[in-house]
Amino acid sequence: MPSEPPDSASPGRLLRGIGGEAKWPLALTYTLFNVENLLQLAQPLVLGWAIDGLLRGTHAGLGWLIAQHLSHLAVGTLRQMYDTRVFTAMLTRLTTRLVLEQRQQGVPVSVVAARSAMSRDFVDFFERDIPLMVSAAYSLCGALVFLAFYDRMLVPYCIVLLVPCMLLNLRYGRVTRRLNGRLHDEFEREIDAIEDGTEPIIRQHYANVARWRVKLSDSDARNFGLMELFVLGLIAATLLRYCAPGRGAVSPGDVFAVFRYMLTFVTALDRVPMIVMQIGRLRDIAGRLSPEP
Repeated sequence: MPSEPPDSASPGRLLRGIGGEAKWPLALTYTLFNVENLLQLAQPLVLGWAIDGLLRGTHAGLGWLIAQHLSHLAVGTLRQMYDTRVFTAMLTRLTTRLVLEQRQQGVPVSVVAARSAMSRDFVDFFERDIPLMVSAAYSLCGALVFLAFYDRMLVPYCIVLLVPCMLLNLRYGRVTRRLNGRLHDEFEREIDAIEDGTEPIIRQHYANVARWRVKLSDSDARNFGLMELFVLGLIAATLLRYCAPGRGAVSPGDVFAVFRYMLTFVTALDRVPMIVMQIGRLRDIAGRLSPEP
């Protein structure tokens, strides 16, 4: 099996098929997740209110903070409990169908076992990656809206950071897709290596697995390090702008809220490489799960 999946392989088609079987449970869990994100996005704002209110001797802001936190806690707890039921049912259906179809096609047991394990990534996409993307979108857009409320000039600062983020992650996506393909090749050979039972074959197999994992980790570290240099520049520029001596009276609560929304924006950008890598993994796995020619 080649490391690069054929162009005809479509992870989107597979994902639509898997998601279509559980569209109403998914709709409910994603609705709860959207409410959870909106409540989370309000946290820096109400924290700023609480700080300024307590400094003035009032407790109204603290009341808003308590209400926000309890609401977020209740929705988040309910969603997590419901998620487990939805996604375990999806995984059971997917792996059962996959194993039966692959065995009917005559695919070797060792390869079917590896592909069954890799197919978990498609359920993870619904359980982990879609929420990650939605959360990142809320953080990016919400942070920009709230930063504009405090100081509109902070918005262009953030938008400039998107340019190196996009360029770095385009390159990162190409590299990690190739490396994940090599790693998946080794996963499909694992049971054969174990059945062989000889020390050189087994040692070589796990050495290869380790090598590709290290290369993936190195690529992630380099991408993260370069991006954080740009992030540092954004944070410094924001503080210099918002805390400038000639700006006038700025309350401690406002400074706290601005800094938290800036960190919210930056944290969302830090999630982009995880999304990029997972999409590359799904493209490779989709090529392996497509019917054999």
